[in-house]
This record gives sequence, structure tokens and C-alpha cells, in this order.
Amino acid sequence: MGVWPNQRIKDDIMKFEKIDINNWDRKEYYDWFTTKNCCKISMTMNVDVTNLIKQIKGNNLRHYPVFIYMVSRIVNTYSEFRMNYDKNGDLGIYDKIYPRYPIFHESDKKISLLWTEYSDDFRVFYDRVILDMMTYGEKRSVTAKGDFPDNCYDVSSLPWSSFTSFIGQSTNDNLWLSPFVMIGRFFEDNGKMSMPIALSVHHAVCDGYHVSRFFRSLQDLILDFNL
Repeated sequence: MGVWPNQRIKDDIMKFEKIDINNWDRKEYYDWFTTKNCCKISMTMNVDVTNLIKQIKGNNLRHYPVFIYMVSRIVNTYSEFRMNYDKNGDLGIYDKIYPRYPIFHESDKKISLLWTEYSDDFRVFYDRVILDMMTYGEKRSVTAKGDFPDNCYDVSSLPWSSFTSFIGQSTNDNLWLSPFVMIGRFFEDNGKMSMPIALSVHHAVCDGYHVSRFFRSLQDLILDFNL
């Protein structure tokens, strides 16, 4: 059963844990990568989605919301991906972050930019995304659903391309630490279905280890998940 407006499940009030930077064990790295060597890390990997594609088709689901859930599940698992600044400019960790994603319109090649409240419960989250698409998806605007919550990260899709590399954010933006994820077109590879996924993170809060863990965890989730 879908979740309709008068039934919409509301998340708890957003929580933000401020980081005491002076006593933070990552302070030296944070200072270095936001002042001396401001940079981001980008990595692209092909993920085996063979079983997931079969389940999506078997359950008559839409690919995009399912992929957004998979990525959001991993992003919300690890604190380094939930770090950002609040409205006061304080660095901290959100207890939960929401995906912000574009809806492409073939008719005029424009997009609607939406966001959806995240839930660990797949069915709840999937219904929320579908409802947001139905309600706001035809409004051509970067704020089609209204102002974005502070606890957002960006996830998008290039269904036209199976890319081998993707860099999605400027290295000049010190004030945005949340990850950027790009999902590519899945393709057949030696009898399996693979899909390129690119992750871009700020080096101030993430290292190569964290990026590698993201992909390992995402692959494990996709292989083991049952819709």
C-alpha cells in the first residue's frame, strides 16, 4: 500500500551533533584539506546489479527510486557521509541525511530537483519517492518541492551513459561536505549486469578508506537485498 499525503509518516526531528573541532581526532586533516590542500576524492566503480535488476522487474518497481534507496542506505550508515555545516556554520554530524535528486523531462530537457525524507524501511522510502515524483515532478524548478533541508546529499543519474569516470563537484567549495553520487546506465558484462557508480567526497572528512568502504558496503547490500 502506498503512503499518501494524509498518511505520510513523519521522521523524528532532525538531530545535529556539533563537533568540537579543537578536540577532534581529525582536526589536523580537516584543517589541511580545507585550507592548504582543498580537494575532493572521486572514484567510480562498476557494481554487480544482476540480482537487483531481476527483483526490480519481478516486483514491477521503478529503477531510479530503488537505486536511490541503495545509495542512501549506505550514505546513512557511516558518519563521515553525514557530516556538514549547519545554518550557524558549525561542523557536525546529522543523524540522518536525505537524498536530493533530479527528475529529467524528455519534452523540454529540463529537470525538477526534489528531495525525499529518508527511511531505512525500503517500502516506506520507495513510496515517499514515488509520491514526491507524482506531486512535484512536473514543476520545472531547482526547488520544485520547496527549500531544501540542511541535511541533504546529492544523488543523480545518467541513464544514457555507462561512464568510466565522473567528477561531480567543484574543489573550490569548502562549505559543502556532503557526498555526491552519480549512477550510470547498467550494461551486460560477461553474463552479469553491471552499473557504474561514482562517488565524490570532500577530503576534509573522508579518505580513500572511507570511499572504498562505501563501494564494498554498497555491493554487499545490493547482492544480499531482497525486495
